Parts: sequence; structure tokens; C-alpha cells
Amino acid sequence: MSGRKRWSAWLFNASMLCYILWLMLPAVQVRLRAVTGALTMAVFAAGILLDFEMFLKRWRDLVPRVLCVAALPLLLMLFLNRGGDEAFGYYAQQVMFWFPLLWCAVAAQHADQTSYRLVFAAMLLAFTVTTLTTIGWLIEGIFREEGRVYAYSRSLGDGSEGRQAYLNELMGHNIGGYGFVYASMLALPVTFFLSRGKGWKRFAFGGLYLLQLIMIVLSQYTYAIVFAAVITAVELLGLLLRKLFRRLSVGGSLLCAVPLVALALLLRMPVVTGLQSLAEALHFDTIAKNLGQLLGAMTGGGIAEGTRLESYVTSLRSFFTSPVFGGIFSGQAQLGMHSELLDMLAGIGIAGTAVFFAGVWLIGRGMGKGIKTSGLLPHLVLQWLALAAFMTLDTVFYAREIPLVIALSIAFAVWTAHKKSDIMKSM
Repeated sequence: MSGRKRWSAWLFNASMLCYILWLMLPAVQVRLRAVTGALTMAVFAAGILLDFEMFLKRWRDLVPRVLCVAALPLLLMLFLNRGGDEAFGYYAQQVMFWFPLLWCAVAAQHADQTSYRLVFAAMLLAFTVTTLTTIGWLIEGIFREEGRVYAYSRSLGDGSEGRQAYLNELMGHNIGGYGFVYASMLALPVTFFLSRGKGWKRFAFGGLYLLQLIMIVLSQYTYAIVFAAVITAVELLGLLLRKLFRRLSVGGSLLCAVPLVALALLLRMPVVTGLQSLAEALHFDTIAKNLGQLLGAMTGGGIAEGTRLESYVTSLRSFFTSPVFGGIFSGQAQLGMHSELLDMLAGIGIAGTAVFFAGVWLIGRGMGKGIKTSGLLPHLVLQWLALAAFMTLDTVFYAREIPLVIALSIAFAVWTAHKKSDIMKSM
């Protein structure tokens, strides 16, 4: 490899390192703000232009990806009412939202280990540091705030009046918010896979998995807790089945979790009632309230006005009035604003939703080449299913940590499966 190509690969590597440290360490993010994001994009662009021969050869492939990165935020703003009064800030956040997908796709085209040097290690380090600091402040908050978890009310993207100073305080303490909690939930299958290693890896990643669970529970984000519990149950059941039936594959063992899910549905009443009682005993008032609303709906008590469940019904009713093209063009679209997928279907219909996800595919096309040979793939499928379910029940596009975790999980699986790559052997 020529010196210019190697410098180009190092710049790609540096841009992602900068992005990881900026995004995954809230204390860094709140102090450097948008400066680091702009620096990340500048270094990334410099890496592309430095390897000018590659740019000339693949510009027809790169330009559509970049155009999709620029266009998808506009679609969310114009058709799904995302961004509110902070249009410019939201657009800038959304461009950075898709950056990990673009980075992994372009770095994969380099086919060079230098592009990934230190990236995975930096991700693990930043993830662990923020998990530890978040747990520490959450535990302190339980006692400081008379049972109210200190960081619960921090939601990424909340810039309402009187809140910014409070959010800056939480971030200054390096407390992970909405995006970090749900990214941690989606990272659980990967952490579980890594914990099945030998020696220190089993101890280290097993400990990290436990820390992630503790942080998710303390955060009081109801969906994160429910999803984390389901993921953990599926992974543990799969592990048990593989111990009992040696010839059972990882994918096959995870599929056997379906009867467990069916059993949970049959026992949903006592399960939800028990969880609500437990939440009340632990003074997790928000979780107890959400579970109470769910219990009321399941017992035929109807859906309370102004609840999360009502927002889903609003989007679904709007979708069924115009399922193909949605109701945004006729002015009849009604958005619940609590589900990315349901709002997308209500606003732009099946056709528009398909176009949106085609743009997502175009941005990251090729980044997963060779992933079929990775032992991590069954766990990634579980991660993707959790992401799809989460998009149905909550908002995703405000949380930039989520695409970072998803994209780097795929990149990690590809490079560990590559026969010529020894990039992670030392970890």
C-alpha cells in the first residue's frame, strides 16, 4: 500500500475514533458540542480526498450514499414532523446519525486493517467508562432525590425551556441518556457473544454484560428493561439448549426461545402484575405507571387518554385510511410521535417507508460482505429483531448512539470472520 493510501486509511480511522469519543462520552460531548462533529466530518472527507485514485474510481458509488445521508433527515422533518422548532440542529444531528453507516461502508471498500485500527477497542473503552459513571450517578440519585432516579429525565434531543442547564449538568457528570441506554440494550447480544470467550474475556465481558443490565434497570426506561430481559432470557435459554444438545446450532438454539415468548404471552397477566408490584416496591414510579396502563388495556379497561398506547392507535388508524401512500399529502396524516415505524407508515405509507429504507440500504450497502461466515451472526439477528421491535414502540432517530452500535457490531463481525484479518486476536 502506498503512503497516500495508508494515510487515507489512518484518517478514516481517526474520524471514527473522534466520533466514538465525542458521542459515547457525554462529558466530552457537552464541552466540545458541535465542534467535534464538524471535525469528524472534515477528517473523514480528507481521508476520501487523500486517496484520490479511489475517489475517481468509486465516486459514482459514493455520491449517492452521501446524497441519501443528506436527504433522509429532510424526509423525517418534512413528512414526520421531526425536529420541531430546532430544524437546523435536528438536521445536523441526523446527518451525524447516519455517519457510522456511511463510515463502515466506505471503510469496508478500503479492505485495510488500518481503517479499523483501535476503533473497536475505543468503542469498548468508552462504552465501559460511561456505563460505570452512569451507574454511579444513578445510585447516588436514588438517595439524593428521594427515590427518583437522577438521570431518568434526561432524553437526548430535549431542548425545552428550562431544561438545557439540567441536561448539561447530567452530561457533564458523564451520565448516559436515552440514546446510550437503548444502545446498551441493543449491544447486549454482542456482549453476550464476547462473554463466551475463554480466560479473561469471559470474566471481562461477562462483567460488562452485568453492568449493562444494572444500568438499564436503574435508568427506569421501561422498554429498555423489558427488551433487556427478553434478550437475556433468549440468550441464556439458547446457551442451556446448546449445553444439553451438543449438535444444536447457535441459530437453532435461539429460535427455540419462541415457546418461551409464547408462554410469557399466556402468563402476561400475572407477569405484568408482578412486575408492577416489584416496580412499586423499588420506588420506580414511572415503570409502575406504564405497567399499570398496560394492565388496564389488557383487562379491557380501555386505553387512557394521553398515554403511549393511545399514540400507537392514532398512528395505526391514520395508516389504515391510506396504507399505500400515507396521509401526509392529503393533509390527513395523524402522527402519534412515539413510534418511528408507525408514524412513518401513517405519514408516507408503505411506498414511502420502502423508499426510506432503500435509502438506508444504499448508504450502508456492502458493509456486511462476508458476515455469513461470522459466529456472531445469530446474535446480530437477535439484535436486529430487537431494533425492529423498538422502532415500532419508540423513537430511534433522536439517538445517535444506536446506529453507532449497530454499524460497528456488523463491522466487528465482518473483520473477525475475515481469514486475513487478525485485528481482534489480541483482544
